[in-house]
Amino acid sequence: MTTNDVLRALTPLIRARTEHPPAEPAAVTPETRLEQDLRMDSMAIVHVLEDIEDSYGVTIPDERLAAVYTVGDLVDIVRTTAEPGERVA
Repeated sequence: MTTNDVLRALTPLIRARTEHPPAEPAAVTPETRLEQDLRMDSMAIVHVLEDIEDSYGVTIPDERLAAVYTVGDLVDIVRTTAEPGERVA
């Protein structure tokens, strides 16, 4: 999975948990900050992480959770946790 593949797969999950998503899905980039840019609170971020776990059938280690600040951090988690070839359901 490339970064762009994962980003495209995660964008709907992120937008579904964001109260004020950007008008255009393309506005969600790896540099997009979850709290500052998307105004997500900690619970919304936790829900996105749960959605990722459910979609990929993986468990994200707790130590990874504390370092999630950007969409790129979520992409990195998927790329390093999910098995090669897995897709979001």
